[in-house]
Amino acid sequence: MTMTEQELYDNYEFKVLDRALRREFPFIKKVYVKDPADIGKYETMQFLDVDINPYEMVQSYGFRIDPIADRYLRRGEPAWGPYLSMFIKGSVDDTRPISDAIEELITGVRNSPALPSQLKFPLKFDISGWHASPDTVPSDIMSGMNSY
Repeated sequence: MTMTEQELYDNYEFKVLDRALRREFPFIKKVYVKDPADIGKYETMQFLDVDINPYEMVQSYGFRIDPIADRYLRRGEPAWGPYLSMFIKGSVDDTRPISDAIEELITGVRNSPALPSQLKFPLKFDISGWHASPDTVPSDIMSGMNSY
């Protein structure tokens, strides 16, 4: 399947999904495809990348930030992980309720009767990478330290 980056971003299902994810999960800041060459690369799936603010996430859900991710971000380097749990001090089971809710939202948008089939993206969406930028480090490092 050949599709341009602009066609992906102009797709109605993508726009609805992007807006729904950012509304339901405020720590999600951006939904996109990091490498445009990956658009339409697979037969049934379109993998998306997500920029997050891990400090907002840990504060919202009562986690502690992963020390390695925190170190990278405080040094001014981006952090990336294939799983949301890589940004918290804990296990994949700790973030499972969040990941399950995100997956349920993606499926719900896809299967919504309010979304006409001609406006759906030809492939199913899924998230393949979680990214955090150094600009997400709280400016006042003393505020809320207990949750980090």
